[in-house]
Amino acid sequence: MKVFNNKLLVVLWGVLIPALTANCSDKKTVEKAETAETTANTESVIKVSSPPFKKFVVVTVSDEGLFKKADTNSPHLVRWIESDCESDYCENIYQWSDQPGKQGFEISTDIIDCEGRVFPVLGEEGKFYKVSTFTKWCDIESAYILKANVEDIECLPIKADMLEADDIYFKCRVMKDGKYNDIVFVDEYDELEGETLQVGVLNDGIVAIPLVYNIFCQIDSKLVENLEIKEKEGFFYLYYSKSLALTAEDGEEPHQLDLKKLSTEQIARIVDTVTKKKPEYAEYMYHFPAQGLESFVYKVE
Repeated sequence: MKVFNNKLLVVLWGVLIPALTANCSDKKTVEKAETAETTANTESVIKVSSPPFKKFVVVTVSDEGLFKKADTNSPHLVRWIESDCESDYCENIYQWSDQPGKQGFEISTDIIDCEGRVFPVLGEEGKFYKVSTFTKWCDIESAYILKANVEDIECLPIKADMLEADDIYFKCRVMKDGKYNDIVFVDEYDELEGETLQVGVLNDGIVAIPLVYNIFCQIDSKLVENLEIKEKEGFFYLYYSKSLALTAEDGEEPHQLDLKKLSTEQIARIVDTVTKKKPEYAEYMYHFPAQGLESFVYKVE
């Protein structure tokens, strides 16, 4: 084994350290500039206000009521169901118990069961939490729930690989670099509603999706181009060829878009479509280790 002369080592370190420090400093400056540029690009592409939720609770009892005021004697939230509905999808209306019903609907005799449900906390009043109740199906923005019937639930940052985990009906692609860095594509398939596509952004461990509109997706075997986007009566429809579809299992037909096959040009067209209009509401997706991924809708300020 060779042993270097101590004086020589001192001289070498005296030369190398300033050079390495300069290189490191220059690299950090470049990385910082690139990060700032990427963030600016991302913010200019998907504009969604910061999530308003900081605290969450989960309901620990069954048959828990959601009240209009911080008082168990105040009106509670009820559900009206479409009468004589013969399909698998019946319309529901949520409103307070002191409001008259709508013709063609009948009130559900069961109190809304919230056990295991996660609510974002908007405030508190005495023995009650004020929680957000607004969803895609319920336009009641908030209600009160007894603190004794809920407990705090831990929320951790969402990671890209968590979103991209294999799921039979829920597919995500998170862009890792370039102009669309941290942009998230969410493709969902429902046997009743079909396939829809949404576009959001992953920021500080939370996915924010502007709810301007869903893009309804459908495979088209006759399509000349690989992908087409059309607007019909205020709705957007995305048609894609079989070459852009996920590989189906034996004996099945492909029915969902393969997000990984989208080209840069196709991604640009989709993003441009969803950013033409300012959203009134946004959907915020959080990760709860005890529950999984949960989404909440809130009005954009």
